[in-house]
Amino acid sequence: MKCSRSIRCTIMIFLTVVLCLFGNVLATSDGEHGTTMNLSYGAGARAMSLGRAYVAAAIDPTAVFWNPAGLELIPRTSFTLFHNQIFEGTIYDFGGFVYPTLTYGTVGLGFARLGTGDIPVTSRDNVRLGQMNYEEDELYLSYAKKLPFDLYGGFTFKIRRQLFSFINQGATGLGLDLGLMYRPHWEGSLLRNLAFGFSYRNLISPGLKLGSETDNEPYHLTFGLIKSLIVGQGTKFNILLDYHKSRFESATIHAGTEYVFRDLGSLRVGFDNSQLAFGAGIKYSFLQIDYSFGSSIGNGEFPPTHRFSLTFNLGKSRQELILIAEKKRKQREKELVERTKEAERQSFIAKHLKQGKDYLNEQRYFDAYVEFQQVVSVDPFNKEANALMENTNELIEKDLAQKQQEEIAKAVNKELEKENQTYMKLHFDKGTLFLQKNQFTDALVEFNLALERAPGSPVIKEAIATTERRLEAQVRVLVSKGRKQFQEGNYSEALQTLSEALVLAPEDPKLKDEIKTLANRIKIQQYVEQALQLYDLGNYQQALSLFEEAFKMDPSNKRLKDYIERTKRGMGVVEQEMDQESERRYIRGVDLFLAGRYQEALNIWKDLEQKYPYSKKLQEAIRSAEDRLKKTK
Repeated sequence: MKCSRSIRCTIMIFLTVVLCLFGNVLATSDGEHGTTMNLSYGAGARAMSLGRAYVAAAIDPTAVFWNPAGLELIPRTSFTLFHNQIFEGTIYDFGGFVYPTLTYGTVGLGFARLGTGDIPVTSRDNVRLGQMNYEEDELYLSYAKKLPFDLYGGFTFKIRRQLFSFINQGATGLGLDLGLMYRPHWEGSLLRNLAFGFSYRNLISPGLKLGSETDNEPYHLTFGLIKSLIVGQGTKFNILLDYHKSRFESATIHAGTEYVFRDLGSLRVGFDNSQLAFGAGIKYSFLQIDYSFGSSIGNGEFPPTHRFSLTFNLGKSRQELILIAEKKRKQREKELVERTKEAERQSFIAKHLKQGKDYLNEQRYFDAYVEFQQVVSVDPFNKEANALMENTNELIEKDLAQKQQEEIAKAVNKELEKENQTYMKLHFDKGTLFLQKNQFTDALVEFNLALERAPGSPVIKEAIATTERRLEAQVRVLVSKGRKQFQEGNYSEALQTLSEALVLAPEDPKLKDEIKTLANRIKIQQYVEQALQLYDLGNYQQALSLFEEAFKMDPSNKRLKDYIERTKRGMGVVEQEMDQESERRYIRGVDLFLAGRYQEALNIWKDLEQKYPYSKKLQEAIRSAEDRLKKTK
């Protein structure tokens, strides 16, 4: 029994020593007590060399510990290994893995282990009882996502475990950390490249129960910022500052600075709660090596140590993956368009093949020939269409030859009739060739020349009727296309398309009116766009001339009238005298403007503008206020 009590006493003594060595001592602040575990010291050589001022800069796999929100800013799959041999065989290791997705945020996984061994255990009588190993590890499961307003959020679910080998006792606890990052795109030189971070570690504390009591690690609140100063092409200084507060510790300040040369190498120095740290990093291809030298414990109880990190940046970046995904999307769209076109082509073939067969059964040979020819135009190797077109052409030739022989037989002057029939056949063939090329106007000319020599030919009359029907259909297609192009804002293309339609149907009065109306609208639109550009540049006189020119073409256009009035106001065409009260309000606006209260000044001047729309000084004041508001926004 005595021996047992001695063993327990000795173990408790050594456990206390171990806890002291690893920062697990009871700290006191205003009468409160708690436990600070060494795994809470952090991971990563870069972070250590920057004095642990890392909450706003954690955009590598160590972010699972420092600030999980930073995971979303990591561009590609990354893996980090960190090693720190603290003292007397005590080793701290960390490994982190990050996998960013294109649309579902970023996931991270990390594991940290602190261990020491060969700790002698003796009894109260100084009798060696054996050796003891101590081990502490933590598993991190993290997730981060981009939020609105340049804000990033993340959390880390963690599982912590402690193990004492001699008494074969261990404890496990679950915890939760939260993190935020704010990285706005400011324009001013003072705020440009300034970002903020916030970390709340142990929002849910991993309680570890060894014996009868449970140790709950205290919360850790950290606010941090990073400011990048560009000093040359690819060269910059990063300045980092963190404010850290824990439940059982006084507030501490952590600061660091980093010189980065073209994203290849860096030099670092940091102050970790008054303890100095140094470091450097080098990056080559997919590998980044970081080194740090400094104290492993924030209060400097132990000598400084060498710490190393290896980070592997694997695969393609998120931006590259987005570009690949976009390329694949476009390829899919192209394939879909091609499939749609192929489906439309097959539908076109089936439709005209059926229509041709119907005409063939009705002995409308020329119409059938044209339908089969359209099939061959989109599918030159369609055996059925080629065969039917050839057979139909033979029937047309046979019919024409028969009519020719009948006309020659009836004619008194056989030779003259032969010449007429030859002339007719020549122009009929030319018309057929033009029709195949969709040159409808030329085809009609040739068919009509043929009809002059064979006025009673049903085949030629059928050819003319078919050509006119095809021409009308083509005109409708072009007019529909032109209207759509106009609606989409492609004015020049719309005018060109409708001009092509007019060439096909030059005598169509409705088409002429539509093209004329559309041409005017296009010219008006062009005038307006040019005038608005000139107005934005402050060339009010030129802008006014264009607006007035457009207004002459469309006097009922209220929008153009408003543009003209606005441009005249912008010119401030007259020196209008204000009444005493208005002048007093104008001066009040000037005072507000000089005080930087631009919106209030603008409101006063805009109100006065209703009464004095062409006052030059009032319009200049309004423009100045609007310019200042744009710059401040």
